[in-house]
Amino acid sequence: MDLLLSINWTALLVLAIALLLFKVLNYIAYKVNWTLVILSSLVMGAVLGILFSSKDNASLIWLELIGKIYVNIITALVAPVVLVSVISGFISLNNKEKMKSIGLKSVFWLLLSAAAAIALSMFFGIVTGIGKSGGAVFSDISSVTDSTLSSYEGMKTSFDQVLLSLFPANVIGDMASNNVTAIIIIAIAVAVSYVGVASEEGEEKVKGFRDLIEAVKKIIYRILAYVIDLTPYAVLCLVAGSAGKLFSDRTALIQLVLLVALIYFVSFLHTYGFNTILLKFYAKVSPVRFFQKIFDAQAVAFTTQSSVGSLPVTIEGLTKKVGVDEEVANFTAPLGTTIGMPGCTCIWPVLLVLFYVNAAGLDWGVGEYVILAFMTLVLSLGGAGVPGIGVVSAVALFSAMNLPVAAVVLLMPINNISDMARTLVNVTTANVAAAVVARGTDLLDDEIFLTEKQGNK
Repeated sequence: MDLLLSINWTALLVLAIALLLFKVLNYIAYKVNWTLVILSSLVMGAVLGILFSSKDNASLIWLELIGKIYVNIITALVAPVVLVSVISGFISLNNKEKMKSIGLKSVFWLLLSAAAAIALSMFFGIVTGIGKSGGAVFSDISSVTDSTLSSYEGMKTSFDQVLLSLFPANVIGDMASNNVTAIIIIAIAVAVSYVGVASEEGEEKVKGFRDLIEAVKKIIYRILAYVIDLTPYAVLCLVAGSAGKLFSDRTALIQLVLLVALIYFVSFLHTYGFNTILLKFYAKVSPVRFFQKIFDAQAVAFTTQSSVGSLPVTIEGLTKKVGVDEEVANFTAPLGTTIGMPGCTCIWPVLLVLFYVNAAGLDWGVGEYVILAFMTLVLSLGGAGVPGIGVVSAVALFSAMNLPVAAVVLLMPINNISDMARTLVNVTTANVAAAVVARGTDLLDDEIFLTEKQGNK
């Protein structure tokens, strides 16, 4: 009897309902557009999460577990996908000058997007005066314990550490930790060496290596296709967990609702406003059609809150739906998870700083704002292989601006809910940058882009 009473029957009921909804999703997947399947799973997950919201999400424990398993699986694919794809892409390119062109253009457009995010955040943060009535949020700033403060201050990253983290230290270790920049550098070194040997000693000397890479790539992409087919079910579970947490923590969110709203507003403005300009005038494609084609990657980003974890879906969508050649998609998209990342390293920390500055009544002049913009752009280079980059970026920027790190601790209740929009910006920016670079290097296939087929089914 005690055993029966100890079972969380509500959680089992929610799991049973979710399994029934899985059947519904599976049925409609063969009837409607794939985008509508993802949207349906988003709605189902949100409704389920709201209806069964509970303390610590106890009623959604099994759905959260399923969502975490999906995130783990797709994250595990990141290192092999990036490594094999970059090597394969550059080997097929077989042109060192083209490699250099793709690299420089990628960095330029990613940093330009970061600069735009900083400008938008500062403009709307200053114009709205966000935080001017938020003094109560920091009324207990002195109560932040030394142990908590120490753990946050331990996240500080100096500029030399930022640069150091961009380069490989251990091939196996960097792959295990998904240090994407290091993996890209390793892959480029292999590809450049391959091209050098092939040109000096003949293609037959390294043909076996090329065939091996292509075979491994086919196998990895087949695994990826299976995982992508599971996306609607994972989205349902992940959204349910997020919705449940949202409605179980009303007090903290009400205090900071204006800040959350501004983060979402700036994030969506950058995603669908600034990027529309780049797509229209530089990638020379229809922004509406483009956003339809990358919707899978955006949905995964929004629900998993992981730019790196979204990479496999991003690369698949860019090559199969948008028409970006593999050498660009396999380089620019992964680079976009380490350089720029406007949502987590620009919009989020800048608005937190402005919220605190206004709440504390600090009298900042033009000089302080210029320094804020410059430091944010520098720190946006430091996302390589660092988990929880949003928290790290906020701590680093507060430290650089000589503001109390304890303020970041008190703003953490909104971290998860705002991370959805921030990750959406990051992944969209990586997709857009890849399209722009592809157009600039004549590696964008308009025939693929103009096809109507959207889904994986």
